[in-house]
Amino acid sequence: MNPTNHPFPDHSVLGVCIKLAHATFFDALPANVELKAPKAPETLGSRKLTPDIGLLHRWMNGIDHWFYRQQMKQREAYLAESQDIFDLESRIRHLERRPYY
Repeated sequence: MNPTNHPFPDHSVLGVCIKLAHATFFDALPANVELKAPKAPETLGSRKLTPDIGLLHRWMNGIDHWFYRQQMKQREAYLAESQDIFDLESRIRHLERRPYY
């Protein structure tokens, strides 16, 4: 029996699932080892994929993170001033509905 001929019709649900599985896992099937295209080793022509981040870029990222941490501290302090759970929920709703979130 030829491995490509299966007993299920091609247009049945199971036949379509089998076709999808063969197409998806074509490289992983042991019968297709000879059909794989040769692959170059990754050490050939190795270069950094990410360029070195410049000093200005790192500095700007640091300032951005600092402002973000300050904003989070202000929000946490505002939420910590709530008297009970209802006040806390109303403060959270207020923060979520502000136009400058």
